[in-house]
Amino acid sequence: MFRPVRGIAAGAVLAASLTACGGSGSGGGGTDPVDGGQSKVPLVLAADQVRTALVSKSSAPEGWKGRSPKFLSPGDALRKCQDATETNCGGFVSYGTTYFLKLKQNADGRQGHLYFTVFSFKTPEDAQAAMKGLTKKERHKAGAEAKPLQISAGAEETDAFTGKHTEVHLRLGGVLVRLESTDLTANEPYADFATLQIDRIKKTAAGKNPDA
Repeated sequence: MFRPVRGIAAGAVLAASLTACGGSGSGGGGTDPVDGGQSKVPLVLAADQVRTALVSKSSAPEGWKGRSPKFLSPGDALRKCQDATETNCGGFVSYGTTYFLKLKQNADGRQGHLYFTVFSFKTPEDAQAAMKGLTKKERHKAGAEAKPLQISAGAEETDAFTGKHTEVHLRLGGVLVRLESTDLTANEPYADFATLQIDRIKKTAAGKNPDA
């Protein structure tokens, strides 16, 4: 389990995270927001680190198949963030998405999908604002069908609900994660998937390769 590096100035880590590509000392590696420690450096990810942190094909568990991640040009990525969160996405850095396909078909012959999206921002406050917008939008769409879903995955903030489909929103430092299901039941191991993604973000921020 990765151990946080303390005593690094927040400004230095933030600057490194916006210029480095994920080596040790880059990103917001000096934080573990759930370890009960004292003063912590906010976790942030540079654009290249988002590529590393996003779940990979090899990280798909048994019974699921991973797909190649998708990354957009900076302008398109920003517009995607704005559309998804209905905010201006202030402090936006990068965006990436991919999905796991459930190999076993449903009774109607459909195969379920679980989509993973990672948005990175310059500060936790930027990510908080985007998460607030994303959750407000998706809860409004779900309406009365939304039912609370308890998720514990090591994030600083979590909002999850299930209904016609399941939404899990998590924030860790300046990183916003969205899990979205289609054609899946409410009984899938969403907490395990959320933990997988959060753990990969922590390892990447600490300068480690999460696929190693």
